Amino acid sequence: MNLTPQKIYEKLNNNDLDKKSSIDLLLSIIENSDEDQSRLESIEVLNKIRVKDEKIFKIIENLLVSDSNPELRNSALNYLFLNYQERVLPPIKWAVKHETSYKCLVALIKTLAMVENTESKKILIEELKKIRKVKYLSIERRYENKKFKKGIKRILKTSYLESFSHSHISEIIINFLTVKHLSEKLPNVYFELNPKNLLVEELDLSDYLEYEVKGTPWGWKNNISSIFEIKGLNLLRNLKKLDLSNNQIEDIKELKDLKSLTHLIISNNKLKDLKNLSFLQSFPYLEYLDLCGNKIVNYIKPTDFKPEIKVVLKRYLVERFE
Repeated sequence: MNLTPQKIYEKLNNNDLDKKSSIDLLLSIIENSDEDQSRLESIEVLNKIRVKDEKIFKIIENLLVSDSNPELRNSALNYLFLNYQERVLPPIKWAVKHETSYKCLVALIKTLAMVENTESKKILIEELKKIRKVKYLSIERRYENKKFKKGIKRILKTSYLESFSHSHISEIIINFLTVKHLSEKLPNVYFELNPKNLLVEELDLSDYLEYEVKGTPWGWKNNISSIFEIKGLNLLRNLKKLDLSNNQIEDIKELKDLKSLTHLIISNNKLKDLKNLSFLQSFPYLEYLDLCGNKIVNYIKPTDFKPEIKVVLKRYLVERFE
């Protein structure tokens, strides 16, 4: 009978299997199983056993650079970072040049920042410079990459880049990857960068067609029904102004990580559950909140918020960020 990764781990702990046999069984699952979940669990169990040898390194490295499953590539990256940090840069350098998955690219850039040595910073700077060569954020919509290109060109001409940490450079790259990903997935994306740190400070994912004309193509609107659809939004930690108006959003819990928000426009959505109130109250720097056109306005009042916050509940104000 075939053993699952968890059963292998249990038998190892109970001394019913020796360590070498356990590792061989786990590696066999990783290399030969058709079930990706079992392969992922095998990597997790290997992490618990904490054995480092050349065979394991080669197999996990091969997963990182060539497996077809993004989840497995990310799991392999995590394993290599935890167990072979002194050897992780060459496969990462190869992977970051060939990776196409947004999620995997973000994980690779984050790992480069965590390695935090001269070589990893060099790779990060190389990736930053590559952004200048990207002409379009979305080729299909002909959305040009003018803002990031202009900002990076400016910092390359000054000494600013020398003072940027591994973490800061990785944040710029991840902000770029996130905006590019959103621009490829949603028809209406507008953003502004902070000129000093080159991080996204304003993001507008609203639908301008508040009252949809009969026959308007579905693809002209974002029609966002859940914050989960906005992949990477939680990574835009410098975001101060966010416009999600005229969508279909019912729950804003997933905005909780955006602690820098000062302006939140979420008018004409489907917020009705009062559980959203606690999330709306949790933004420490919020100055402006527009909730018009949501059923939740029938149950809350401006005094539910700090007096310094301008709360718009009963009338729709057509405003752009000032």
